[in-house]
Amino acid sequence: MITVKVEGLEQLTQGLNLTARELVKITRSTVDTTATAVKSLALDEAEKQYNISKARLKKTSRGQDTIYVKRSTQTNLLAIVTFKGGTGTKSGDRPGLHHYADKDSLKRGKGIYPKVRVKKDSGWKTIKGGFYQTMPNGGVGIFERIPGTRKIARRTGPGIKQIVENDEVNAIVKNKSREILQEKMRVAVAKVIAKRAG
Repeated sequence: MITVKVEGLEQLTQGLNLTARELVKITRSTVDTTATAVKSLALDEAEKQYNISKARLKKTSRGQDTIYVKRSTQTNLLAIVTFKGGTGTKSGDRPGLHHYADKDSLKRGKGIYPKVRVKKDSGWKTIKGGFYQTMPNGGVGIFERIPGTRKIARRTGPGIKQIVENDEVNAIVKNKSREILQEKMRVAVAKVIAKRAG
């Protein structure tokens, strides 16, 4: 979760004699547009570091959004960007390992096992005994037989929340979000001043 709030507005608007209504308008415009930009930035940075497409990061396997922006209100001048899911295997949506796989390794054949790489800076890992399959219910993925049983388990990678809130991704997003906030604030102030003059 990333909370977006305005910082430095007093210095930027010093001497402009803005009304309380204008300040609220500037603040809301700034935090809302910044939150939308941060949402996109988080997905971009996650896609750069993980071997998964931005399209899959945006939506669950059922087509639901994975990242939400709660916009500001007249009484709450904050915008909040939240990411679906948690860190456990049952919490939220976890993309199947086939999203991280070398496509050639998903072909069925004797001695061919799926190869996956979750992070782009890591090496390829072979899932010995694993196989790529479309199940009767329509679900696809990399599956593996649980040793000593007849059960088959679907293998998944990290959850969307874990990917987007990863320390490296988070540090880049927080640093860049400050720059975005300052730029969006300047634009919002300029619009209010232009409207006043016009």
